[in-house]
Amino acid sequence: MTVYHSFTMKTKVISFDADGTVVNSNYVNKFWFQELPKAYAEKKEIEFEEAREELVELYDEIGDEDIRWYRPEYWFDRFDLEPEPQEVIERIREPENVEFYPDALEVIDKFKDDYVLIVTSNSPRTFLDYALKELGESFDAVYSCVSDFGEVKKDESVYRRVTELLDVRGEEMVHVGDHWRFDYKAPRKIGIETFYIIRDGKDGKEDEDDEDGVIEDMREMIERVDGQ
Repeated sequence: MTVYHSFTMKTKVISFDADGTVVNSNYVNKFWFQELPKAYAEKKEIEFEEAREELVELYDEIGDEDIRWYRPEYWFDRFDLEPEPQEVIERIREPENVEFYPDALEVIDKFKDDYVLIVTSNSPRTFLDYALKELGESFDAVYSCVSDFGEVKKDESVYRRVTELLDVRGEEMVHVGDHWRFDYKAPRKIGIETFYIIRDGKDGKEDEDDEDGVIEDMREMIERVDGQ
């Protein structure tokens, strides 16, 4: 039988990751795996597929704990690519590239009148603001850790900073996301109740400990949060 963590204090704030949690990753993936490789291929005068394979290896080499991994300008500057990254990003700002998960929309609508809702994401603000444009009024604050704090949410320090900005204790906050370490394990270190959501069948759990917050549908949160 699953043993759940108990909510020790009344929840005041509910935090959401963005890409892969509230909105699918089509928009950002189009940049990283189509537009950037296209610019790289033109610069290097190589085929698109070869360019994409080389870049994926370089992405892996840098790794998602390094802030450079998230910054479009780093990659364009590193390879002296054209045009400017913002121009490329503007090209993919099309509504069809942004798709929200229905369960996330339902949960946001259910919680928005009773809790402070925020976004805590590693996505740069240039991506984040457009991706969440349609939900702007649903959130009381949107934090891009990379753009606003100059950090990656790889440990609890970013979450501690968020709680300080909101003047709440960790135990008064809930966070949900799709990254095992960044969204699930790290915030728990300061008492934040966390949920790890498995999206599109991609289970990224790195260990079998603390699985009480693992969900496959965000609506599973509702009873746990409201029933505290």
